[in-house]
Amino acid sequence: MAPDTVSPIRRSRADAERNRRTILDAATRVFAEHGPRATLNDVAREASVGIGTVYRKYPDKEALLDALFDDKIGAILQVVRAAAAIEDAGEAFRTYLGGIIELHAGDRSLATVLFGPGRYERLAGDRFTELATTADALIDAAVAAGELRDGFTRQDTTVLAVMVASVAGATRDADPSAWRRYSEFVVDGTRGRANPAAITHPPLPFAETARALGGML
Repeated sequence: MAPDTVSPIRRSRADAERNRRTILDAATRVFAEHGPRATLNDVAREASVGIGTVYRKYPDKEALLDALFDDKIGAILQVVRAAAAIEDAGEAFRTYLGGIIELHAGDRSLATVLFGPGRYERLAGDRFTELATTADALIDAAVAAGELRDGFTRQDTTVLAVMVASVAGATRDADPSAWRRYSEFVVDGTRGRANPAAITHPPLPFAETARALGGML
């Protein structure tokens, strides 16, 4: 269909989706910067839209966080599904763990959206059930294959991802990819036998490391 023959309804829906995406992307940046203290006014400013535009779509911060939650769960599901498609149990698990770590390292808003005050109750529904079931299956298969230490849980994935994400935040100015070194240590440290892969990412100079860690205090 030629652009000038697109119906007003379809054009309106496309505009609404663009506005929604603009607001969610702005909210991701704002919650990454300010954490749970961020406000809808902050989001409106970041998105360069009127506060009324934000309120029409999201009447309060919880509604916006709910929308962001669905968005983030979708990204996590993509990682989990891609890992589940890998036949080798060890490689599938490491793809899953490494992918979750990368999401947290690249999106500082993720922990706020998923685990901020009052957010735990949002961890429910069919999409989360799929996520949990698939992740548990990846873990169980890797343990059974001797590729993962027995006792590892889905909760450990999240904690390890947040740990590396804290390093990503501290070293972002010195080297935005420095966290990958520690991701490699973490992922290979879960192996069930003594066959870790070589660490490929170099460390930061000690002075930069000290400066970055000092910024976390």
